[in-house]
Amino acid sequence: MLVKIIVGILVLGILFVYAARRDRRVQRLRLKEVLKQEWGLYTRDEYSDVVMDNIKYYYGQKKTENSLDDITWNDLNMETVFQQMNHTRTSAGEEFLYKLLRTPEYSMGELEKREAVIRSIQEHEELREEFELSLYDIGKTDRISVYRHLCGAKNLYVMKRWPHVLSALVLLVGIVVAFFSSPAVLFLLFFIMGANAWTYYREKAKILKDIALYEFILGTVRQCDQIGEIVLPECEAYFIRLKELAVKFRRFGRFHFLVSGGNTMSGSLFDSIFDYIRILFHVDLIKIGTMAVEARKYQKELLEIYELIGFLDSMLAVASYRTMLGEYGIPVLHEAHGHTDIRKMEIKGVYHPLLSHPVKNDIVTDRCMLLTGSNASGKSTFIKAVAVSALFAQTIHTVPADSYEACFYRIYSSMALRDDIMSSESYFIVEIKSLKRIFAKAEETGVPVLCFIDEILRGTNTVERVAASSKLLEALSGENAMCFAATHDIELTYLLEKQYSNYHFSEHIEEKDITFDYRIKEGRADSRNAIRLLAMVGFRDELVEQSTKRVETFLNEGVWQ
Repeated sequence: MLVKIIVGILVLGILFVYAARRDRRVQRLRLKEVLKQEWGLYTRDEYSDVVMDNIKYYYGQKKTENSLDDITWNDLNMETVFQQMNHTRTSAGEEFLYKLLRTPEYSMGELEKREAVIRSIQEHEELREEFELSLYDIGKTDRISVYRHLCGAKNLYVMKRWPHVLSALVLLVGIVVAFFSSPAVLFLLFFIMGANAWTYYREKAKILKDIALYEFILGTVRQCDQIGEIVLPECEAYFIRLKELAVKFRRFGRFHFLVSGGNTMSGSLFDSIFDYIRILFHVDLIKIGTMAVEARKYQKELLEIYELIGFLDSMLAVASYRTMLGEYGIPVLHEAHGHTDIRKMEIKGVYHPLLSHPVKNDIVTDRCMLLTGSNASGKSTFIKAVAVSALFAQTIHTVPADSYEACFYRIYSSMALRDDIMSSESYFIVEIKSLKRIFAKAEETGVPVLCFIDEILRGTNTVERVAASSKLLEALSGENAMCFAATHDIELTYLLEKQYSNYHFSEHIEEKDITFDYRIKEGRADSRNAIRLLAMVGFRDELVEQSTKRVETFLNEGVWQ
Protein backbone atom coordinates (compact mmCIF):
# COMPACT_ATOMS: atom_id res chain seq x y z
CA MET A 1 0.00 0.00 0.00
CA LEU A 2 2.78 2.46 0.98
CA VAL A 3 4.66 1.67 -2.24
CA LYS A 4 1.56 2.51 -4.31
CA ILE A 5 1.12 5.79 -2.44
CA ILE A 6 4.77 6.75 -2.98
CA VAL A 7 4.58 5.80 -6.69
CA GLY A 8 1.36 7.82 -7.04
CA ILE A 9 2.96 10.87 -5.40
CA LEU A 10 6.00 10.60 -7.70
CA VAL A 11 3.82 10.35 -10.82
CA LEU A 12 1.75 13.33 -9.71
CA GLY A 13 4.95 15.23 -9.00
CA ILE A 14 6.34 14.54 -12.48
CA LEU A 15 3.07 15.57 -14.11
CA PHE A 16 2.98 18.66 -11.94
CA VAL A 17 6.52 19.72 -12.95
CA TYR A 18 5.78 19.04 -16.63
CA ALA A 19 2.58 21.10 -16.50
CA ALA A 20 4.38 23.93 -14.71
CA ARG A 21 7.15 24.06 -17.34
CA ARG A 22 4.63 23.94 -20.16
CA ASP A 23 2.66 26.76 -18.59
CA ARG A 24 5.85 28.74 -18.24
CA ARG A 25 6.71 28.34 -21.93
CA VAL A 26 3.21 29.31 -23.03
CA GLN A 27 3.20 32.27 -20.66
CA ARG A 28 6.52 33.57 -22.00
CA LEU A 29 5.34 33.35 -25.60
CA ARG A 30 2.21 35.31 -24.72
CA LEU A 31 4.26 37.80 -22.74
CA LYS A 32 6.54 38.44 -25.71
CA GLU A 33 3.51 39.41 -27.77
CA VAL A 34 2.33 41.75 -25.01
CA LEU A 35 5.77 43.40 -24.81
CA LYS A 36 5.73 43.97 -28.58
CA GLN A 37 2.34 45.65 -28.34
CA GLU A 38 3.40 47.82 -25.39
CA TRP A 39 6.60 49.11 -27.01
CA GLY A 40 6.33 52.86 -27.31
CA LEU A 41 3.80 53.08 -24.46
CA TYR A 42 4.08 53.80 -20.73
CA THR A 43 3.85 50.73 -18.49
CA ARG A 44 2.38 52.03 -15.23
CA ASP A 45 -1.13 53.45 -14.79
CA GLU A 46 -1.27 54.09 -11.06
CA TYR A 47 0.86 56.67 -9.24
CA SER A 48 -0.29 56.94 -5.65
CA ASP A 49 1.56 59.13 -3.15
CA VAL A 50 3.25 56.01 -1.76
CA VAL A 51 4.41 54.90 -5.21
CA MET A 52 5.81 58.36 -6.05
CA ASP A 53 7.54 58.67 -2.67
CA ASN A 54 9.25 55.32 -3.30
CA ILE A 55 10.27 56.35 -6.83
CA LYS A 56 11.70 59.67 -5.59
CA TYR A 57 13.75 58.23 -2.72
CA TYR A 58 16.79 57.31 -4.83
CA TYR A 59 16.96 60.82 -6.30
CA GLY A 60 16.60 62.30 -2.81
CA GLN A 61 19.74 60.47 -1.73
CA LYS A 62 21.74 61.36 -4.84
CA LYS A 63 20.73 64.96 -5.60
CA THR A 64 23.37 67.69 -5.67
CA GLU A 65 23.36 71.47 -6.03
CA ASN A 66 23.41 70.95 -9.82
CA SER A 67 20.22 68.88 -9.82
CA LEU A 68 17.05 70.38 -11.26
CA ASP A 69 15.32 72.17 -8.40
CA ASP A 70 11.69 71.64 -7.33
CA ILE A 71 10.42 74.97 -8.70
CA THR A 72 11.70 74.23 -12.20
CA TRP A 73 10.58 70.59 -12.07
CA ASN A 74 7.04 71.66 -11.16
CA ASP A 75 6.98 74.61 -13.60
CA LEU A 76 7.73 72.24 -16.48
CA ASN A 77 5.14 69.61 -15.44
CA MET A 78 7.96 67.09 -15.31
CA GLU A 79 6.09 64.69 -13.03
CA THR A 80 3.60 64.16 -15.87
CA VAL A 81 6.41 63.96 -18.44
CA PHE A 82 8.16 61.31 -16.33
CA GLN A 83 4.97 59.26 -16.07
CA GLN A 84 4.47 59.48 -19.83
CA MET A 85 8.05 58.32 -20.40
CA ASN A 86 8.07 55.55 -17.79
CA HIS A 87 8.35 52.39 -19.86
CA THR A 88 10.61 50.76 -17.26
CA ARG A 89 10.05 47.16 -16.18
CA THR A 90 11.73 47.22 -12.77
CA SER A 91 11.56 49.30 -9.61
CA ALA A 92 15.27 50.06 -9.97
CA GLY A 93 14.61 51.28 -13.51
CA GLU A 94 11.89 53.78 -12.64
CA GLU A 95 13.76 55.04 -9.59
CA PHE A 96 16.88 55.53 -11.74
CA LEU A 97 14.90 57.19 -14.57
CA TYR A 98 13.37 59.73 -12.18
CA LYS A 99 16.80 60.60 -10.79
CA LEU A 100 18.29 60.80 -14.30
CA LEU A 101 15.66 63.32 -15.46
CA ARG A 102 16.49 65.57 -12.53
CA THR A 103 20.25 65.40 -13.01
CA PRO A 104 21.46 67.21 -16.16
CA GLU A 105 24.91 66.35 -17.48
CA TYR A 106 27.42 69.11 -18.28
CA SER A 107 29.80 67.16 -20.53
CA MET A 108 29.43 64.66 -23.36
CA GLY A 109 31.08 61.60 -21.80
CA GLU A 110 28.10 60.17 -19.94
CA LEU A 111 25.62 61.26 -22.64
CA GLU A 112 27.62 59.38 -25.30
CA LYS A 113 27.46 56.21 -23.18
CA ARG A 114 23.71 56.58 -22.86
CA GLU A 115 23.29 57.21 -26.58
CA ALA A 116 25.26 54.07 -27.45
CA VAL A 117 23.04 51.87 -25.25
CA ILE A 118 19.79 53.50 -26.39
CA ARG A 119 20.68 53.17 -30.07
CA SER A 120 21.67 49.53 -29.65
CA ILE A 121 18.34 48.74 -27.98
CA GLN A 122 16.52 50.50 -30.84
CA GLU A 123 18.41 48.67 -33.57
CA HIS A 124 18.23 45.07 -32.27
CA GLU A 125 14.58 44.24 -31.79
CA GLU A 126 14.84 40.51 -31.03
CA LEU A 127 17.63 40.98 -28.49
CA ARG A 128 15.72 43.90 -26.98
CA GLU A 129 12.70 41.68 -26.48
CA GLU A 130 14.80 39.06 -24.69
CA PHE A 131 16.30 41.76 -22.48
CA GLU A 132 12.93 43.34 -21.75
CA LEU A 133 11.50 39.92 -20.87
CA SER A 134 14.28 39.40 -18.34
CA LEU A 135 13.59 42.82 -16.80
CA TYR A 136 9.87 42.03 -16.66
CA ASP A 137 10.67 38.89 -14.66
CA ILE A 138 12.49 41.07 -12.12
CA GLY A 139 9.37 43.22 -11.88
CA LYS A 140 8.25 46.16 -9.77
CA THR A 141 7.11 46.42 -6.19
CA ASP A 142 4.89 49.27 -5.00
CA ARG A 143 5.32 48.43 -1.33
CA ILE A 144 8.87 49.65 -0.85
CA SER A 145 11.63 51.82 -2.24
CA VAL A 146 14.11 49.18 -3.35
CA TYR A 147 17.06 51.53 -2.90
CA ARG A 148 16.01 52.52 0.61
CA HIS A 149 15.87 48.86 1.69
CA LEU A 150 19.11 47.92 -0.04
CA CYS A 151 20.84 50.73 1.81
CA GLY A 152 19.54 49.21 5.03
CA ALA A 153 20.47 45.65 4.11
CA LYS A 154 23.03 45.44 6.93
CA ASN A 155 20.21 45.98 9.39
CA LEU A 156 17.90 43.30 7.97
CA TYR A 157 16.14 41.22 10.59
CA VAL A 158 17.71 37.74 10.75
CA MET A 159 14.90 35.36 11.60
CA LYS A 160 15.53 32.31 13.80
CA ARG A 161 15.10 29.29 11.55
CA TRP A 162 14.79 26.43 14.02
CA PRO A 163 11.16 27.13 15.13
CA HIS A 164 10.03 26.99 11.49
CA VAL A 165 12.06 23.85 10.77
CA LEU A 166 10.43 22.28 13.80
CA SER A 167 6.93 23.30 12.62
CA ALA A 168 7.60 21.72 9.21
CA LEU A 169 8.93 18.48 10.76
CA VAL A 170 5.96 18.18 13.13
CA LEU A 171 3.51 18.54 10.23
CA LEU A 172 5.46 16.09 8.09
CA VAL A 173 5.45 13.49 10.90
CA GLY A 174 1.74 14.10 11.42
CA ILE A 175 1.02 13.39 7.74
CA VAL A 176 3.02 10.13 7.82
CA VAL A 177 1.35 9.01 11.06
CA ALA A 178 -2.09 9.79 9.61
CA PHE A 179 -1.56 7.12 6.90
CA PHE A 180 -1.16 4.38 9.51
CA SER A 181 -3.51 5.52 12.29
CA SER A 182 -7.20 5.87 12.95
CA PRO A 183 -9.26 8.71 11.42
CA ALA A 184 -9.25 10.43 14.80
CA VAL A 185 -5.60 11.38 14.16
CA LEU A 186 -6.80 13.58 11.30
CA PHE A 187 -8.21 16.03 13.84
CA LEU A 188 -4.71 16.38 15.35
CA LEU A 189 -3.29 16.84 11.86
CA PHE A 190 -5.79 19.64 11.11
CA PHE A 191 -4.88 21.27 14.41
CA ILE A 192 -1.16 21.22 13.50
CA MET A 193 -1.93 22.67 10.07
CA GLY A 194 -4.00 25.47 11.65
CA ALA A 195 -1.26 26.23 14.16
CA ASN A 196 1.37 26.35 11.40
CA ALA A 197 -0.78 28.68 9.30
CA TRP A 198 -1.35 31.00 12.28
CA THR A 199 2.35 31.21 13.20
CA TYR A 200 3.24 31.63 9.51
CA TYR A 201 1.14 34.77 9.07
CA ARG A 202 2.23 36.13 12.46
CA GLU A 203 5.92 35.82 11.63
CA LYS A 204 5.54 36.91 8.04
CA ALA A 205 3.83 40.14 9.11
CA LYS A 206 7.05 41.11 10.92
CA ILE A 207 9.10 41.03 7.71
CA LEU A 208 6.49 41.95 5.10
CA LYS A 209 8.54 44.78 3.55
CA ASP A 210 11.70 42.68 3.76
CA ILE A 211 9.99 39.93 1.76
CA ALA A 212 9.28 42.41 -1.05
CA LEU A 213 13.02 43.19 -1.08
CA TYR A 214 13.99 39.50 -1.05
CA GLU A 215 11.67 38.80 -3.97
CA PHE A 216 13.18 41.68 -5.90
CA ILE A 217 16.73 40.53 -5.18
CA LEU A 218 15.84 36.95 -6.12
CA GLY A 219 14.28 38.02 -9.38
CA THR A 220 17.22 40.30 -10.14
CA VAL A 221 19.95 37.77 -9.34
CA ARG A 222 18.20 34.99 -11.28
CA GLN A 223 17.82 37.21 -14.33
CA CYS A 224 21.42 38.48 -14.19
CA ASP A 225 22.61 35.12 -15.51
CA GLN A 226 20.07 35.20 -18.31
CA ILE A 227 20.88 38.81 -19.19
CA GLY A 228 24.57 37.89 -19.26
CA GLU A 229 23.88 35.48 -22.15
CA ILE A 230 22.32 38.21 -24.35
CA VAL A 231 24.80 39.57 -26.89
CA LEU A 232 23.44 43.10 -27.27
CA PRO A 233 26.08 45.41 -28.81
CA GLU A 234 27.26 48.31 -26.61
CA CYS A 235 25.75 46.54 -23.58
CA GLU A 236 28.08 43.53 -23.25
CA ALA A 237 30.26 45.10 -20.55
CA TYR A 238 27.22 45.87 -18.39
CA PHE A 239 25.74 42.40 -18.95
CA ILE A 240 29.01 40.61 -18.18
CA ARG A 241 29.41 42.60 -14.96
CA LEU A 242 25.89 41.63 -13.90
CA LYS A 243 26.73 37.98 -14.44
CA GLU A 244 29.95 38.32 -12.41
CA LEU A 245 28.05 39.89 -9.52
CA ALA A 246 25.33 37.23 -9.67
CA VAL A 247 27.93 34.53 -8.95
CA LYS A 248 28.28 35.83 -5.40
CA PHE A 249 24.58 35.12 -4.81
CA ARG A 250 24.51 31.41 -5.73
CA ARG A 251 23.62 30.46 -2.20
CA PHE A 252 21.14 33.31 -1.94
CA GLY A 253 19.28 32.10 -5.05
CA ARG A 254 19.48 28.37 -4.34
CA PHE A 255 15.95 26.88 -4.05
CA HIS A 256 14.57 30.31 -4.90
CA PHE A 257 11.14 28.84 -5.63
CA LEU A 258 10.67 28.36 -1.88
CA VAL A 259 10.23 32.12 -1.53
CA SER A 260 8.85 33.13 -4.89
CA GLY A 261 8.28 31.42 -8.18
CA GLY A 262 8.81 34.65 -10.12
CA ASN A 263 6.44 37.39 -11.18
CA THR A 264 3.50 37.21 -8.78
CA MET A 265 1.13 38.27 -11.56
CA SER A 266 2.15 35.40 -13.82
CA GLY A 267 -0.79 33.16 -12.93
CA SER A 268 1.56 30.14 -12.71
CA LEU A 269 -0.06 26.91 -11.53
CA PHE A 270 3.12 26.05 -9.63
CA ASP A 271 3.08 29.33 -7.72
CA SER A 272 -0.60 29.03 -6.87
CA ILE A 273 -0.31 25.53 -5.42
CA PHE A 274 3.06 26.07 -3.80
CA ASP A 275 1.65 28.98 -1.79
CA TYR A 276 -0.17 26.44 0.37
CA ILE A 277 3.06 24.51 0.92
CA ARG A 278 4.75 27.75 2.03
CA ILE A 279 1.96 28.46 4.51
CA LEU A 280 1.89 24.98 6.03
CA PHE A 281 5.59 24.09 6.00
CA HIS A 282 7.14 27.61 6.42
CA VAL A 283 9.66 26.79 3.67
CA ASP A 284 9.94 30.44 2.57
CA LEU A 285 10.54 31.65 6.15
CA ILE A 286 13.29 29.05 6.57
CA LYS A 287 14.90 30.15 3.31
CA ILE A 288 14.58 33.85 4.24
CA GLY A 289 16.68 33.23 7.33
CA THR A 290 19.57 32.25 5.04
CA MET A 291 18.88 35.07 2.59
CA ALA A 292 19.07 37.73 5.29
CA VAL A 293 22.60 36.63 6.17
CA GLU A 294 23.66 36.75 2.50
CA ALA A 295 22.07 40.15 1.86
CA ARG A 296 23.87 41.66 4.83
CA LYS A 297 27.15 40.15 3.64
CA TYR A 298 26.94 41.42 0.04
CA GLN A 299 25.23 44.80 0.42
CA LYS A 300 27.85 46.58 -1.73
CA GLU A 301 27.36 44.13 -4.59
CA LEU A 302 23.57 44.45 -4.31
CA LEU A 303 23.82 48.22 -4.68
CA GLU A 304 26.03 47.82 -7.77
CA ILE A 305 23.49 45.43 -9.32
CA TYR A 306 20.76 47.95 -8.53
CA GLU A 307 22.68 50.73 -10.32
CA LEU A 308 23.37 48.59 -13.39
CA ILE A 309 19.80 47.31 -13.73
CA GLY A 310 18.45 50.81 -13.08
CA PHE A 311 20.65 52.33 -15.77
CA LEU A 312 19.91 49.69 -18.40
CA ASP A 313 16.17 49.70 -17.70
CA SER A 314 16.02 53.49 -17.89
CA MET A 315 17.81 53.39 -21.26
CA LEU A 316 15.23 50.86 -22.45
CA ALA A 317 12.53 53.34 -21.37
CA VAL A 318 14.19 56.14 -23.36
CA ALA A 319 14.38 53.92 -26.45
CA SER A 320 10.66 53.19 -26.08
CA TYR A 321 9.96 56.90 -25.54
CA ARG A 322 11.66 57.73 -28.83
CA THR A 323 9.15 55.41 -30.52
CA MET A 324 6.33 57.13 -28.63
CA LEU A 325 7.51 60.57 -29.77
CA GLY A 326 7.93 59.45 -33.36
CA GLU A 327 9.70 62.66 -34.32
CA TYR A 328 12.74 63.53 -32.25
CA GLY A 329 16.28 64.84 -32.62
CA ILE A 330 19.71 63.97 -31.24
CA PRO A 331 21.14 67.14 -29.65
CA VAL A 332 24.44 68.75 -30.57
CA LEU A 333 25.96 70.12 -27.37
CA HIS A 334 29.16 72.01 -26.60
CA GLU A 335 30.77 73.93 -23.77
CA ALA A 336 30.26 77.69 -23.74
CA HIS A 337 33.15 80.04 -24.46
CA GLY A 338 32.05 83.61 -23.83
CA HIS A 339 28.72 85.42 -24.10
CA THR A 340 28.34 84.68 -27.81
CA ASP A 341 28.26 80.92 -27.18
CA ILE A 342 25.94 81.29 -24.21
CA ARG A 343 23.26 83.09 -26.23
CA LYS A 344 23.59 81.09 -29.43
CA MET A 345 20.80 78.54 -29.85
CA GLU A 346 19.46 76.85 -32.95
CA ILE A 347 16.41 74.62 -32.53
CA LYS A 348 14.30 73.45 -35.47
CA GLY A 349 10.81 72.03 -35.14
CA VAL A 350 10.57 72.18 -31.35
CA TYR A 351 7.30 71.07 -29.74
CA HIS A 352 5.96 70.14 -26.29
CA PRO A 353 5.90 66.34 -25.76
CA LEU A 354 2.68 66.39 -23.70
CA LEU A 355 0.61 67.82 -26.57
CA SER A 356 -1.27 65.32 -28.74
CA HIS A 357 -1.27 67.61 -31.81
CA PRO A 358 1.64 70.02 -31.29
CA VAL A 359 2.64 72.89 -33.58
CA LYS A 360 6.38 72.97 -34.26
CA ASN A 361 8.44 76.16 -34.08
CA ASP A 362 12.01 77.16 -34.95
CA ILE A 363 14.50 79.22 -32.95
CA VAL A 364 17.70 80.72 -34.33
CA THR A 365 19.03 83.34 -31.96
CA ASP A 366 22.19 84.79 -30.47
CA ARG A 367 20.42 87.04 -27.93
CA CYS A 368 18.04 86.66 -25.03
CA MET A 369 14.41 86.41 -26.15
CA LEU A 370 11.37 88.46 -25.07
CA LEU A 371 8.01 86.96 -26.02
CA THR A 372 4.76 88.91 -26.22
CA GLY A 373 1.31 87.97 -27.39
CA SER A 374 -2.32 87.75 -26.39
CA ASN A 375 -3.83 85.36 -23.90
CA ALA A 376 -3.81 81.67 -24.89
CA SER A 377 -1.67 82.38 -27.97
CA GLY A 378 1.07 79.91 -26.98
CA LYS A 379 3.81 81.90 -25.19
CA SER A 380 3.95 79.75 -22.06
CA THR A 381 3.71 76.47 -23.96
CA PHE A 382 6.53 77.57 -26.25
CA ILE A 383 9.00 78.45 -23.50
CA LYS A 384 8.12 75.22 -21.68
CA ALA A 385 8.81 73.29 -24.87
CA VAL A 386 12.25 74.92 -25.16
CA ALA A 387 12.97 74.26 -21.46
CA VAL A 388 11.96 70.59 -21.69
CA SER A 389 14.09 70.18 -24.83
CA ALA A 390 17.11 71.66 -23.06
CA LEU A 391 16.58 69.34 -20.10
CA PHE A 392 16.07 66.29 -22.32
CA ALA A 393 19.20 67.14 -24.30
CA GLN A 394 21.33 66.93 -21.14
CA THR A 395 19.61 63.89 -19.60
CA ILE A 396 18.14 61.43 -22.10
CA HIS A 397 20.03 62.78 -25.14
CA THR A 398 16.75 63.05 -27.01
CA VAL A 399 14.82 66.21 -27.84
CA PRO A 400 11.22 66.76 -28.97
CA ALA A 401 12.46 68.69 -32.00
CA ASP A 402 13.87 68.06 -35.45
CA SER A 403 17.27 69.37 -34.33
CA TYR A 404 18.84 71.06 -31.30
CA GLU A 405 22.18 72.84 -31.02
CA ALA A 406 23.29 74.81 -27.96
CA CYS A 407 25.79 74.81 -25.14
CA PHE A 408 25.40 73.04 -21.78
CA TYR A 409 23.22 74.92 -19.29
CA ARG A 410 22.04 74.90 -15.72
CA ILE A 411 18.27 75.17 -16.16
CA TYR A 412 16.00 77.34 -13.98
CA SER A 413 12.49 78.73 -14.34
CA SER A 414 10.06 81.06 -12.60
CA MET A 415 6.62 80.40 -14.03
CA ALA A 416 3.79 78.61 -12.22
CA LEU A 417 4.14 80.27 -8.80
CA ARG A 418 1.48 80.65 -6.11
CA ASP A 419 0.93 82.17 -2.68
CA ASP A 420 2.56 80.22 0.16
CA ILE A 421 -0.24 80.10 2.74
CA MET A 422 1.73 78.03 5.24
CA SER A 423 4.46 80.67 5.53
CA SER A 424 2.07 83.61 5.05
CA GLU A 425 4.04 84.78 2.00
CA SER A 426 2.20 86.70 -0.73
CA TYR A 427 2.52 85.83 -4.40
CA PHE A 428 4.89 88.75 -4.93
CA ILE A 429 7.24 87.63 -2.15
CA VAL A 430 7.26 84.08 -3.53
CA GLU A 431 7.98 85.45 -7.00
CA ILE A 432 10.89 87.71 -6.09
CA LYS A 433 12.48 84.91 -4.06
CA SER A 434 12.14 82.68 -7.10
CA LEU A 435 13.81 85.33 -9.27
CA LYS A 436 16.55 85.88 -6.70
CA ARG A 437 17.64 82.24 -6.88
CA ILE A 438 18.04 82.60 -10.66
CA PHE A 439 20.15 85.75 -10.25
CA ALA A 440 22.31 84.04 -7.65
CA LYS A 441 23.13 81.22 -10.10
CA ALA A 442 23.57 83.57 -13.08
CA GLU A 443 26.16 85.56 -11.15
CA GLU A 444 28.31 82.45 -10.70
CA THR A 445 31.03 81.46 -13.15
CA GLY A 446 31.21 78.10 -14.89
CA VAL A 447 28.29 76.46 -16.68
CA PRO A 448 25.88 79.22 -17.81
CA VAL A 449 22.26 79.46 -16.72
CA LEU A 450 19.33 78.96 -19.09
CA CYS A 451 16.30 80.60 -17.45
CA PHE A 452 12.63 80.85 -18.33
CA ILE A 453 10.48 83.59 -16.80
CA ASP A 454 6.75 83.85 -17.45
CA GLU A 455 4.96 87.13 -16.64
CA ILE A 456 7.71 88.67 -14.54
CA LEU A 457 6.56 90.53 -11.39
CA ARG A 458 2.89 89.98 -12.20
CA GLY A 459 2.15 90.25 -8.48
CA THR A 460 2.49 94.04 -8.30
CA ASN A 461 1.12 97.22 -9.92
CA THR A 462 1.77 98.11 -13.56
CA VAL A 463 4.10 101.08 -13.04
CA GLU A 464 6.43 99.35 -10.60
CA ARG A 465 6.24 96.08 -12.54
CA VAL A 466 7.42 97.67 -15.80
CA ALA A 467 10.13 99.71 -14.08
CA ALA A 468 11.52 96.88 -11.97
CA SER A 469 11.12 94.04 -14.46
CA SER A 470 12.87 96.01 -17.22
CA LYS A 471 15.90 96.57 -14.98
CA LEU A 472 15.92 92.98 -13.73
CA LEU A 473 15.79 91.51 -17.23
CA GLU A 474 18.41 94.00 -18.43
CA ALA A 475 20.73 92.99 -15.60
CA LEU A 476 20.11 89.30 -16.27
CA SER A 477 21.14 89.72 -19.91
CA GLY A 478 24.54 90.91 -18.74
CA GLU A 479 25.16 87.88 -16.54
CA ASN A 480 26.32 84.34 -17.29
CA ALA A 481 22.86 83.47 -18.60
CA MET A 482 20.54 82.98 -21.56
CA CYS A 483 16.99 84.17 -20.80
CA PHE A 484 13.56 83.48 -22.31
CA ALA A 485 10.93 85.84 -20.86
CA ALA A 486 7.23 86.02 -21.69
CA THR A 487 5.17 89.12 -20.86
CA HIS A 488 1.98 91.03 -21.60
CA ASP A 489 3.76 94.34 -20.97
CA ILE A 490 4.45 95.74 -24.44
CA GLU A 491 6.45 98.55 -22.79
CA LEU A 492 9.22 96.03 -22.07
CA THR A 493 9.74 95.37 -25.78
CA TYR A 494 10.83 98.99 -26.21
CA LEU A 495 12.81 99.31 -22.99
CA LEU A 496 14.76 96.08 -23.65
CA GLU A 497 15.14 96.07 -27.43
CA LYS A 498 18.93 96.50 -27.17
CA GLN A 499 19.33 93.44 -24.97
CA TYR A 500 16.48 91.15 -26.12
CA SER A 501 15.19 89.95 -29.48
CA ASN A 502 11.44 90.51 -29.76
CA TYR A 503 9.18 87.66 -30.81
CA HIS A 504 5.45 87.22 -30.48
CA PHE A 505 2.46 84.94 -30.93
CA SER A 506 -0.78 86.22 -32.42
CA GLU A 507 -4.40 85.28 -33.08
CA HIS A 508 -6.94 85.57 -35.86
CA ILE A 509 -10.09 87.37 -34.73
CA GLU A 510 -13.45 86.76 -36.40
CA GLU A 511 -16.87 88.08 -35.44
CA LYS A 512 -17.60 85.52 -32.75
CA ASP A 513 -14.46 83.47 -32.65
CA ILE A 514 -10.72 83.70 -32.02
CA THR A 515 -8.31 81.19 -33.52
CA PHE A 516 -4.58 80.72 -32.91
CA ASP A 517 -1.89 79.32 -35.19
CA TYR A 518 0.65 78.96 -32.32
CA ARG A 519 3.47 80.06 -34.64
CA ILE A 520 6.27 82.21 -33.30
CA LYS A 521 6.88 85.41 -35.28
CA GLU A 522 9.55 88.09 -35.19
CA GLY A 523 8.77 91.46 -33.63
CA ARG A 524 6.55 92.66 -30.79
CA ALA A 525 2.85 91.84 -30.51
CA ASP A 526 0.46 94.48 -31.81
CA SER A 527 -2.89 92.96 -30.81
CA ARG A 528 -4.91 92.35 -27.66
CA ASN A 529 -7.77 89.92 -27.06
CA ALA A 530 -8.63 90.06 -23.36
CA ILE A 531 -11.74 92.24 -23.78
CA ARG A 532 -12.86 90.24 -26.83
CA LEU A 533 -12.69 87.09 -24.72
CA LEU A 534 -15.01 88.73 -22.16
CA ALA A 535 -17.61 89.09 -24.88
CA MET A 536 -17.14 85.55 -26.15
CA VAL A 537 -17.81 83.96 -22.76
CA GLY A 538 -21.03 85.96 -22.31
CA PHE A 539 -20.38 89.17 -20.36
CA ARG A 540 -22.90 91.96 -20.99
CA ASP A 541 -22.30 94.05 -24.15
CA GLU A 542 -22.20 97.35 -22.26
CA LEU A 543 -19.35 96.12 -20.04
CA VAL A 544 -17.39 95.05 -23.08
CA GLU A 545 -18.04 98.32 -24.91
CA GLN A 546 -17.11 100.46 -21.91
CA SER A 547 -13.90 98.48 -21.43
CA THR A 548 -12.98 98.90 -25.09
CA LYS A 549 -13.68 102.64 -24.96
CA ARG A 550 -11.53 103.06 -21.86
CA VAL A 551 -8.60 101.31 -23.57
CA GLU A 552 -8.93 103.48 -26.66
CA THR A 553 -8.97 106.66 -24.54
CA PHE A 554 -5.82 105.61 -22.71
CA LEU A 555 -4.01 104.78 -25.95
CA ASN A 556 -4.97 108.15 -27.46
CA GLU A 557 -4.47 110.42 -24.44
CA GLY A 558 -2.04 108.48 -22.23
CA VAL A 559 -4.23 108.72 -19.10
CA TRP A 560 -6.92 106.53 -17.61
CA GLN A 561 -10.45 107.96 -17.43
